[in-house]
Amino acid sequence: MTQPRGTAGPRHDIAVIGAGTGAQSARAALLAAGLTDFVILDGRVDTARFDDDTDTWRLTTASGEMVRSHTVIAADRTVQSWLPDIAGRDDFVGESFHAAAPNPDFDPSGKHIAVVGTDAAAGHIIGRLVEAAASVTVFAYAPRRVVAEVPRWSTRAGRWLRRRVRPERPAVAVAGSAIEAVTPSGVRTADGVDHRVDAIVYGTGYSVPADVSDETLVGTAGVSIRRAWHDGLEPFCGVAVHGFPNYFFITGPDADAQARYIVECLDLMRRTASRRIEVRGSSQRVFNERAQLEPASAPSPASAFDLSSSAPEGDDTYDGAATLEIAGAKHPVRVRLAGHLDPIDGRYHWQGTVFCSPSRPLPDEALKQARTATLTVGHCSAPARIVEQTPWGTHTLAGVGAPPYALT
Repeated sequence: MTQPRGTAGPRHDIAVIGAGTGAQSARAALLAAGLTDFVILDGRVDTARFDDDTDTWRLTTASGEMVRSHTVIAADRTVQSWLPDIAGRDDFVGESFHAAAPNPDFDPSGKHIAVVGTDAAAGHIIGRLVEAAASVTVFAYAPRRVVAEVPRWSTRAGRWLRRRVRPERPAVAVAGSAIEAVTPSGVRTADGVDHRVDAIVYGTGYSVPADVSDETLVGTAGVSIRRAWHDGLEPFCGVAVHGFPNYFFITGPDADAQARYIVECLDLMRRTASRRIEVRGSSQRVFNERAQLEPASAPSPASAFDLSSSAPEGDDTYDGAATLEIAGAKHPVRVRLAGHLDPIDGRYHWQGTVFCSPSRPLPDEALKQARTATLTVGHCSAPARIVEQTPWGTHTLAGVGAPPYALT
């Protein structure tokens, strides 16, 4: 392109930034979906700024050329894998690397391996490590939470089905205490236990490189990527960040899967005639809190993204005391709820998490018999559906229609 400096520049529906495997995956997924109005900018893009008035991105290259694009797919490592400043991290004598940037020559066979943190990149490789390694121990790292065992079906039919659909594999061990330090020979936890390992794999999210200026990537309302980011954050399903509509990342390690998911988002925009798509803050927050012990399963874009020509600044939320009524019995609980107006069916959808007091857990028998409930906040009540029990012993619930909390 030879567009003179400062002119409006060509316009495209989609701009793909990068020249590596991520950009190739994006190109293949776009063509497979019949999307041909795109340009690949394989030179460096110096700045990208979102225009709230037109719902488009203004891209400026290193040579001063300007490109307007409705959607951007960044496969150029705008963010980089992040290693936390854990005491003694550099003293470890074995091999260590971030799961998003694995050493292709690393052989886990027969090794004792520590996985520090459980972001989606770590979840993508834990299964392969477990199959070959002598042992794999996961160490939690905030904000993600890990439990030793995810609840499974308890019926005889469930056990029969599980044995045939998903063969059992060696278990991942989970350290029961937080990391205190990395030692030359392994990891020491706060309970005083020294875990001797041969290798450490970090799954601790991403950071914005030091050489990225505030003008490099500016989203809605003039918010820069550096202001919106904190070390260890991870894009939702590796592809989207709240505050940056119509902008997608390909962070790996499964670039093909991420590219296909981005195309699903673009297809949803097309079907709903929406000019803007943006991952909800609640979707990104929950994704960053959940431990990924296996490859993350991406939800449908309609359930995780806002669609509109003027996306709201944040979800309608409530976090506080409530009463959950199940089978005629009332239980005091704390709930964290968020909701949105769905542009497809025109109805309000809300969902969230129920936290119970350890001394007053929800009745298992009642939950097995009835999945419907009534949730009350103050003087407002609404019917709800118990969706599932989480690995942390809490429950998720959802509802359609007016929620039991005030809308902003």
